[in-house]
Amino acid sequence: MPRILIARPTGFCFGVERALRLARNALRKYPRVWTYGELVHNPDVLRELQNEGIRIAARISAVRDGAIIIRAHGCPPEVLTQCRARGLEIIDATCPYVRRVQQVARRLAAEGYQVVVVGERNHPEVRAILAAAAPRALVYSPARRFRKTEKIGVVAQTTIGRDRLKAAVANLLDFGYTEIRVFNTICAEVTARQAAAVRLAKRVEAVIVVGGRNSANTTRLAEIIQPHCRRVVHITGPAEIDPAEWQGFCRIGIAAGASTPAKVVAEVARILRMSGGRKDE
Repeated sequence: MPRILIARPTGFCFGVERALRLARNALRKYPRVWTYGELVHNPDVLRELQNEGIRIAARISAVRDGAIIIRAHGCPPEVLTQCRARGLEIIDATCPYVRRVQQVARRLAAEGYQVVVVGERNHPEVRAILAAAAPRALVYSPARRFRKTEKIGVVAQTTIGRDRLKAAVANLLDFGYTEIRVFNTICAEVTARQAAAVRLAKRVEAVIVVGGRNSANTTRLAEIIQPHCRRVVHITGPAEIDPAEWQGFCRIGIAAGASTPAKVVAEVARILRMSGGRKDE
């Protein structure tokens, strides 16, 4: 029988909890409530919000009236300008940790630094950071070179792994730039989850990582623990579990992204437990 262990912390992070609270409060105040893009990257949570009456708008032009919620990942400044022009009530659910990255990047750009963002080029958080520091911001690439006399300011997407930031900074230092300023803007809770997941992976034979496919922090969890465990599987929810596949393991771990509800993690554990395992937190 497999023993089931759950990495802690689990459940929503502070930024996700805040965004959901703001969204649900808005439902009580406004006849129509929209989110600009996906409020968080988790399909179960998005279904719940839609069932409650919150709509998703891919473009501001699709919103005619009511309140628009800026998602936890933030948005470019021009989006807010478009919202005001259409007379929409703006509810800014940008995670405070994400907002801090935007503020740091904006300040660096104003002080004449070439801002280098270490993160996923197409992630909404990164796009918002780039827009905040435009036109003096670029996404980090190992192949990119700047003038050696140029001042470089480095910030990180809040959900990347610490090793990735370290590697980027080490690479930039090798180029011999006159000045490099580095701000570790990785979310402390994300770092704690990653560390807990690695510790868990070293104690078990297999880990199930639970969270949205497009969730950057969930995907990073799976990547980080891969070298430490024989089998790592990323699922979005309990429906993807076949209990028979897990009966040959003695110890199974569960780790979850910051936008994965605690009840989803509990259901995954319940299914495994019903297949013959037992929960050991």
